[in-house]
Parts: sequence; C-alpha cells; structure tokens
Amino acid sequence: MKHKAGFVNIIGNPNVGKSTLMNAFVGERLSIITSKAQTTRHRILGIVNGDDFQILFSDTPGIIKPAYELQASMMNFVKSAFEDADVLIYMVEIGEKELKDESFFNKIKNSKIPVLLLINKIDKSSQEEVE
Repeated sequence: MKHKAGFVNIIGNPNVGKSTLMNAFVGERLSIITSKAQTTRHRILGIVNGDDFQILFSDTPGIIKPAYELQASMMNFVKSAFEDADVLIYMVEIGEKELKDESFFNKIKNSKIPVLLLINKIDKSSQEEVE
C-alpha cells in the first residue's frame, strides 16, 4: 500500500470558525477558540495520521486588509498558505456579504489549487438566509 501525504490549509475571514474546524479535524485543542477577532496570529499546524496517509492541517489568521505592521505580518502567514497547499478550505460564514480583502478572494478564485468552499454557522441561520 502506498503512503499518501498532503497539506490542507484553512483560510477565511476572521471569526468564521477556522480554529474550531482545525481542532475538530485533529481531535485536539491546538488552536485557541474565542469570539475575539485576530486571536490566531500565525499558522497553527496539526497532523492527522492514518495507516496509509498523513494530513497536515494549517489554521491561518483571518483575512483582513492590513492597517499596521502586525496585521501585515499576519497576512504573510495567510499568503504562505497558498505556497504549500495541496487543498485549500475557504471558510465563510453564511450571510457574509463583505470581502475583507478582495485581492485575496481573487487569488483564491484564480488559484490552481483545489478549493473547498465551507459555509459555516448554517445552524444559526434562518431558512431565508440558507436559500
């Protein structure tokens, strides 16, 4: 049996549930979960091993248009997620109508990397929002 390995990087706006998803995938609390935006300030890595596979998950800071140096540094971690990803998970919250940084969205849209769109918090939405 051939062993397979890959990088799955989770990106999206702040507070959409990226850290919660990462923790669920790896089965441990590696990423801090809080309602405070920009808690994740660098990439958090978690590994899932199986008999014939290994997946490295990466939780990234929320996508924003940087206003100061720390935020610019945080966005560099998000940019690096494009460099080593085998798969990108682009996570959004249902009802999101605003792009925090349109250039990142265009980069996602034009990427050659497979992108999975994950719509979160659908359980907290009305039927009208879902439709």
